[in-house]
Amino acid sequence: MKFAGVKLNELVSLLTVPFLISGIKSINKYLVYFLILFLSFLFITICLNLNTTFYLNLEGLSPLKLPYLISVSRFIELLACLSFALMIYKTINYYSNRGIEVSYTLRKVLNANFYISAIFLLVFLLTYLNILSLQNSSIVYDTTSYDPNNPTPRLRGFYVEGGPLGLFYAALYILTFFIKGRKWLLRASFLLVLLCSQSKAGIVAVLAWHFYLFYQNFKSAKWFRYVVLTALLPIFYLVFTMVIANYIHAVQNFSGIVAERQNDTNFVMGRIAAVFITPNMVMENPIFGVGLGNYALVRNNPDYLGILPPSKGWDAPGLGVFATLLVENGIYGLTLFILILYFMYRRYSRTSVVSGEAIKVFVLICLLGVQLHFLYIWFFIGLALAAPNDEIDS
Repeated sequence: MKFAGVKLNELVSLLTVPFLISGIKSINKYLVYFLILFLSFLFITICLNLNTTFYLNLEGLSPLKLPYLISVSRFIELLACLSFALMIYKTINYYSNRGIEVSYTLRKVLNANFYISAIFLLVFLLTYLNILSLQNSSIVYDTTSYDPNNPTPRLRGFYVEGGPLGLFYAALYILTFFIKGRKWLLRASFLLVLLCSQSKAGIVAVLAWHFYLFYQNFKSAKWFRYVVLTALLPIFYLVFTMVIANYIHAVQNFSGIVAERQNDTNFVMGRIAAVFITPNMVMENPIFGVGLGNYALVRNNPDYLGILPPSKGWDAPGLGVFATLLVENGIYGLTLFILILYFMYRRYSRTSVVSGEAIKVFVLICLLGVQLHFLYIWFFIGLALAAPNDEIDS
């Protein structure tokens, strides 16, 4: 949710930045490593901008999205993410030191999100029954607005569209596996939101998680390798390709489709366009990338576009954290980020099942389209750093 263009959750997190800075000596060292890395992103970007050509003829370009300012904005958002991870880290430690299990704390978080999901589902139902209007709704929108006689509601829950909402609820669904006791109602509500959002990334996240759990449970069995090779992998591949069939078709027939859909923003912007634009960016800027937050400001460069038309609006690649790091911060940024995650995993997974699994979930969600400055993925970093000894309920 936003107020005057500012995300409320980021605003709340930014209020803790003085706490982050004043207590820098007592903060977990991995958060300090992330902070140093993000500071280097900003410094390198400022240097790169001196020789960068920007394309600013974009509709609705706000002052905060201008060169330099967008990089500072992104850095502040990343600072909010670190503050949020710090809050989670401190909170879990605080309650754990008082004998309260991590499972109990996480259930409180999931219960709060359950009530929000109930509101979303109620609004979606009332909209589907034509009791509430689709127009100007921040929770539900019409995916077939071009056909007023056949509206198709899709849940988005204050996001731009349904994909990010579904991925967020997939993360909540996975988080239910970190708690003890009954959780079928939580899982059912989160899955319903995911289905109503029609999020391909969210569905893939849930499928990948269950495939991982199956692997963990049976990897020591002698027969498992044969089951995986003969049944599970083909089934997962089939379902996965069915979910992303539209993307596969668009990429395979790209040159033929682009001439017909010059004015279709869903095609000339976002993930499909990024699949063709980002390799060109990486080849020209392999070491340090195009700069923090600069993708939308340089993507209209003819050297990057190829046969694609220029974008008229603000565009995000939508390819996920690691692809965006490679494009905007180069091999330098991607390598150091992965190294921090690797050493964090090696440090904490030995003594904490929860920590090891939390880092795996973070990586999974990052692979499926979420952006690094999305606050909720840093919940798993804070959880991992708290290094709880609680075993995940089998």
